[in-house]
Amino acid sequence: MMDKLEKWRGFVPDHELETYRKGGFAQRIGMGERVALLNIDTTHMFVDPAYSMCGRDMDSVKSSLIQLTQAFRRLDLPIYYSRRDDRSHPTYRGAWNYKLAEPDSFQYTLDPRADEWPEEYAPRAVDRVVFKNKPSCFFSTPLEAFLRYDKVDTLVICGISTSGCVRSGATDAFSHNFRVILVDEACGDRSPQAHKANMFDLDMKFADVESMDYVLAELDKKFGK
Repeated sequence: MMDKLEKWRGFVPDHELETYRKGGFAQRIGMGERVALLNIDTTHMFVDPAYSMCGRDMDSVKSSLIQLTQAFRRLDLPIYYSRRDDRSHPTYRGAWNYKLAEPDSFQYTLDPRADEWPEEYAPRAVDRVVFKNKPSCFFSTPLEAFLRYDKVDTLVICGISTSGCVRSGATDAFSHNFRVILVDEACGDRSPQAHKANMFDLDMKFADVESMDYVLAELDKKFGK
């Protein structure tokens, strides 16, 4: 199996990679006994370029989301979704009012379609949905309690954006002692550079960044009938 550091050679200078090797980073965490999919913020607002919050075409990410969702459904493994909570009131938006140019725009506050998912991977009645108003889906939400109740010890994470809500959720999941696996093709960002840089950093310290093929093979090996 390829050394995780070698995967990033060419993106990160060799002498920098060696500092991670010296510190003993980049070990593979792997899957535990109970795996759930955590789909972070893949609503129309973030996958449809008609919305200003979606910076570029996300068709390849959407295809990966569909593939990953189908695999978890086939294996009857739990699926969690996060999305924004109500942003119609300035207090609900909070500090976003300072950071965004138009925090009270129709798209951002009142468009009902913005917070719906494409039907190909939208939540079913059996799935779990968590509402949030800050980047991390763990911050001031019951997500950890839900996961503990379902006896989940491993989160396979997909979603948008890698440098924001995905990173925040993955870091908080690690902080709560969950095993964290990010599917590279199923995460997206407005900036491909930001995606790559954050995936590298997470792979070194807080998570496993793996390919779709690897994750699907591991799921079938561990949970296939």
